[in-house]
Amino acid sequence: MSSLGFIIKQERLNQNIKQTVLAKGICSTSYLSKIENNSTVPSEEVKNLLLNRLNLEIRKVSNEEENKFLDALYELYKNGIILRDKKFIQVSLQELSMQNIHLLQLKNFYTYNLYKFRLMLILNEKLEYLQLTYEAIKKMEEHFDDKQRFISNLNLSLYYYLNGDYYKALHQLEGSLKFINSISNEEWEVADYHHVLSLICFKCNEFFNTIKYASKSLKYYKDNLLFERAIDSYIVMGMAHKKMRKYEEAEKNYQLAGKLVKDYKVFNYEGMVYQNIGSLHAIQEIHEKAIEYYELSLKSKEENNNVEGYLITILSIIKEYSKQANHIMVLRWCKKGFEALKEDKLKLNNENDSYYWHLEIYRTYHSFTDDLEQVLKKSINHFELVHDDRHVQKYSILLANYYFEQNKFKAANLYYQKSNQILFKQHFITKWEDM
Repeated sequence: MSSLGFIIKQERLNQNIKQTVLAKGICSTSYLSKIENNSTVPSEEVKNLLLNRLNLEIRKVSNEEENKFLDALYELYKNGIILRDKKFIQVSLQELSMQNIHLLQLKNFYTYNLYKFRLMLILNEKLEYLQLTYEAIKKMEEHFDDKQRFISNLNLSLYYYLNGDYYKALHQLEGSLKFINSISNEEWEVADYHHVLSLICFKCNEFFNTIKYASKSLKYYKDNLLFERAIDSYIVMGMAHKKMRKYEEAEKNYQLAGKLVKDYKVFNYEGMVYQNIGSLHAIQEIHEKAIEYYELSLKSKEENNNVEGYLITILSIIKEYSKQANHIMVLRWCKKGFEALKEDKLKLNNENDSYYWHLEIYRTYHSFTDDLEQVLKKSINHFELVHDDRHVQKYSILLANYYFEQNKFKAANLYYQKSNQILFKQHFITKWEDM
């Protein structure tokens, strides 16, 4: 069967055209729906009228040419995952789209969308664009073969991961464990799967599994001289050891990552390594050492024009001064953070909006102003909207404590409850008896 119906639907959604508008004067809306779901094949006349209204030209190509196009996309998919070069991915996708080839073989069409979705996730495309492809893949998945299902589970888990739904991501990804040995996967695909699984296990507080899967991906990356990916694995293992309070093991992994940075001049990772070493000292309350490494991280990120990383480190420095109740230094670094946001080197999105609220909370808290309550309420609302449970919990506790100190016990209770609900969610608990 041809993928024509899916192509028509995808283009209609891309152009934000309703079914009634596209079908008007050509066919009934119910008939268009059947076409788009690939449950019927339209006549040549109806097909051409729909394509003309969409201003869509489908060039007929041979099976050989279609397969050749898919092979080129596979190479981009592979290199995109291994190298993570966003500029390369964007340019290559544009070049492929200019060929104006629509994959009419249904199996090829499914694979094309799966490859493209992963590349979109790497590019961190806007949610509305990802949502369209996500919905399309969910409707196709019942027709996938085992290899396509393996890729689909990986893609969907990353989609949930980026949306902060970590337990759903883990459940989705674990669905592919049975495919690891039962289908023909290349070594790089297995390593990528284990790397993604390690990231999601970490977010779900499964630290032993984090180390287990990161170690598996690390072996492949080291053996194949993929140093940037090896650094990723070392850092993930270091973070897991830190969470388990195995600080020496954590530092060992961070130092191994740092050695790769220096030996192979992967300086865009230098700031990340310093950041993690700083956080290791921070958790041990060694404030001066933590700030020393954070400032090294800041310098490296500034040199590499890493604006988002720069904001992460500024916030980390603010936290260290906040722990020491050094109000002057907190406000000084908040000012630096707001200045970095204003520079707009990275277009503001929800993620960067989050940094605004972090900075605003610390600014108001250490300024002893009357607007702390309102700032916290707005901030919590923001973090709920972006599904950032950790910061909803953190700032709910801060607001509850504020209300408690003001003898507003009913309001305090509401925010303590909000914090507890997230705690239950993190441990898969629905009843207090299960604690």
